[in-house]
Amino acid sequence: MFKICEITIRDLLEGFPEGRDLEGRIYGVSDPEAPEDHSIIFVKNDVSEDAEKVKECIFITKKDMEVSLDPSSIQLKCSYPKNLYGELLERLKCLMPHVGQRMAAGCCFSEDLQIGENVQIGPFCVIGRDVVIGDNSRIGAGTVIGDHVRIGRDVQIREKCLIGVEDADIYRTEDGACRTLPHLAGTVIEDGCLLLAGSVLAAGDTRTTVLGRGSMIGLLGDVGHNCRIGEETLVSGKASISGHCRIGDQAYVAPMAVTTNRIEVGDHAYLGLGAVAIKDVPEGEKQFGNPARKVLEIKKK
Repeated sequence: MFKICEITIRDLLEGFPEGRDLEGRIYGVSDPEAPEDHSIIFVKNDVSEDAEKVKECIFITKKDMEVSLDPSSIQLKCSYPKNLYGELLERLKCLMPHVGQRMAAGCCFSEDLQIGENVQIGPFCVIGRDVVIGDNSRIGAGTVIGDHVRIGRDVQIREKCLIGVEDADIYRTEDGACRTLPHLAGTVIEDGCLLLAGSVLAAGDTRTTVLGRGSMIGLLGDVGHNCRIGEETLVSGKASISGHCRIGDQAYVAPMAVTTNRIEVGDHAYLGLGAVAIKDVPEGEKQFGNPARKVLEIKKK
């Protein structure tokens, strides 16, 4: 979990009678499958058995769900928990301290930007708050880097990429307006990755989006929110990995291949040209077509 703030539960839940006596602090958000202390947790379906072990958390659930919690945590029940989650995240953003911006060499930077040695940043880049860029990395012209991003060493991000941006995970405000959930779980690009021009790596909104060491996103390829991409994995040009997916180590996603939400692609698996994965792809398996399915081996007689 990224520690993005330190806000008391009482301040965050001002106007909620359930939270007025709680002195705990919220540091960020975490996943219901792996809940962490001091976080806001949106429970869509199931929650980990560890929920009763974490402290100073806010669990947002449906009205008919009962969750056993530590006394320092609180459960908020409502008919539309995702909408409440979005509203609380907006409150959290408003309570966070302001961080200024500055202009330099044609780029707009947050004042808390941390840059390693021998880093090159092209013109017309925009870099948000709480961003760290490791040694010997390069950021191409026109790239946008959102808030709460960690970029490792020797990372190459080419022109006009979108890193740590919000994806289409929506909720509704009280007046019915459609809004995107604030993506506060952050984004990590590990050492040695390559992102070609126009590629997209969306931020997480319940868990951190991670691009593993030595992996690549090809030209105009995109990886959705809350995804975990393994090490030395290739997501080719114009391929699209939907939200909440897990791609294993040394896997290959061919050009224009697509996954639906919450798909797992195993280590060393191969998703062929234009394939549409609507089910998990087992470790080491090659799949092609729409819907994607295993290649049949033809025995030689």
